[in-house]
Amino acid sequence: MPRVLLTFEPPDGGVAEHVLQLALALPERGFEVELAGPLKSELVYSQIPESVKVHRIDFRRGYGEPQADVASARALGRVMRDGRYDLIHAHSAKAGVLTRVIRAGRKPPVLYSPHCFPFIGDFSEKRRIFATNVERALAPVTSRILCVCDDERVKGMEVGIAGKRMRVVHNGSGSVPRDITPSAELEQFRGDDGVLIGSVAVLREQKRVDVLIDAAPAILAANPKARIAIIGNGPLEAELKARATQLGLVGEPRFEFFPFWPPATSALAALDVYVLPSSWEAFPIGVLEAMACGTPQVATDVGGTREAVVDGYAGLGPDGGHPAGSVADETGLLIPPADHRALAKAVLDLVPDARRRQAMADASRRRHDTRFTIKQMADGVAEAYRDVLG
Repeated sequence: MPRVLLTFEPPDGGVAEHVLQLALALPERGFEVELAGPLKSELVYSQIPESVKVHRIDFRRGYGEPQADVASARALGRVMRDGRYDLIHAHSAKAGVLTRVIRAGRKPPVLYSPHCFPFIGDFSEKRRIFATNVERALAPVTSRILCVCDDERVKGMEVGIAGKRMRVVHNGSGSVPRDITPSAELEQFRGDDGVLIGSVAVLREQKRVDVLIDAAPAILAANPKARIAIIGNGPLEAELKARATQLGLVGEPRFEFFPFWPPATSALAALDVYVLPSSWEAFPIGVLEAMACGTPQVATDVGGTREAVVDGYAGLGPDGGHPAGSVADETGLLIPPADHRALAKAVLDLVPDARRRQAMADASRRRHDTRFTIKQMADGVAEAYRDVLG
């Protein structure tokens, strides 16, 4: 049985969720799996079976601590040297850089999943140039770059990474039964006649939860049934709560912050509309989880999100209406990033229309279960492994 080491750096969010999915699914496909990840990752380490060996390494976010990076690279190098792996699969830019630098030109082969190339995002020009040059330099020593969406593959080609090195395997998420028990706390917050709008995200800059907060006053003023929940933990929590205070939302009975507690599907199943206002993405798992729960999505049209969400705003006629029969497959609404007015409008288009939300819910489940399951994702990754191993 081939031995695979999965390296990853972010302790939470979609990357950690993806690594957990692979660690659970790959043994069924004939691969023995070990992990090399950060010291703490509650999402992964609380759910990984004891049969999967875990190597905890002091990975740091970003590149502001070079001495710590050297130490973590040495620790990772020892793991890779002693493990006798047949293949190494690095997830995220930081783990991808360290893994490929250590193994450059040597066996075993290394695969890399960027989960959003590091030159994409609201960063300085200096950082973008540096990240682009690093990715170009390391691509030739990478056996395969597994892109989580076609948009990611195209962006790699645009900066000079050879298309033949890249392969698209869309992210996946677990199917969710229709009788899943939604979060009791969120159900109580909605009340008997409310329509619950919410984000479920790590509170980091990328996710731009502040855009939903900025849209909240208009949403609440326009529809008395609307309720808004901000569900998540993260470094921007205090800043976001301060913003809500400035807008007069603290103390508003129809607006509330909630801590995140797994599984995400418990929260998503309680929502009537899921909002993801990110400034940049690759292929967000949160959208796929919302689809699996049958929760209509309002998301920014960034990265590969359009490859998942069937946009109800696409193909509108000159009168703002849909051609007959065109709405059967819509799963949500796509909006521009950093536009709280567009976000408020999209939410308010859905809040009063229970029939449309139900149609979107049904279409979301169908689309998820035919295109974005964990089985399909794991099969695609396993096939890529076999191709590399020859």
